[in-house]
Amino acid sequence: MNNIGFRIFPKVRKVPDPVLAQYHEFVTAHLSDNMNRLNAVHAAIRPIHTSGKLVGSAFTVKTRPGDNLMVHKAIDMAGPGDVIVVDAGGDQTNSMMGEIMVNIAKKRGVEGFIIDGAIRDFEQIRDLTIRCMPEA
Repeated sequence: MNNIGFRIFPKVRKVPDPVLAQYHEFVTAHLSDNMNRLNAVHAAIRPIHTSGKLVGSAFTVKTRPGDNLMVHKAIDMAGPGDVIVVDAGGDQTNSMMGEIMVNIAKKRGVEGFIIDGAIRDFEQIRDLTIRCMPEA
C-alpha cells in the first residue's frame, strides 16, 4: 500500500441519536474513569464555549502541525451531530481554524470541535452556539 499523500476514509457509521441523548446525562470525568482514562484528551485541552456539553459522533482528523487542509475537508464531509476532533500534534504556532470555518461548520450542523492545536478568533468563536475545545 502506498502511503504518499492524504488518505480519506468514508464515514461508515454514526452514533444513533437516542444513544447520544443519553450521554448528555453523564459527567465527562466519569466516562473517562470508566474507560481507564485511556480515551481522554490531554488536560491542556479546555472548552472555550460558555455553556452546555459537547456531545456528538466523533469525526476524526489527523494532520501535520500547521496544515488545516484536512480540517476544511472534514467540515465539508461532516454533518449534523458530528464533533470534528483534530489531532494537530499540539502545535501552537499556526492556527488550525478560525471564525469563518466555525461558521461554515455551524451551518452544516456540526456540534463542535476538539482541537489538539491552536485556534484563532477566540472571542468571536466563544460567543457562537457551537462548542469548541482547543489546547490551552
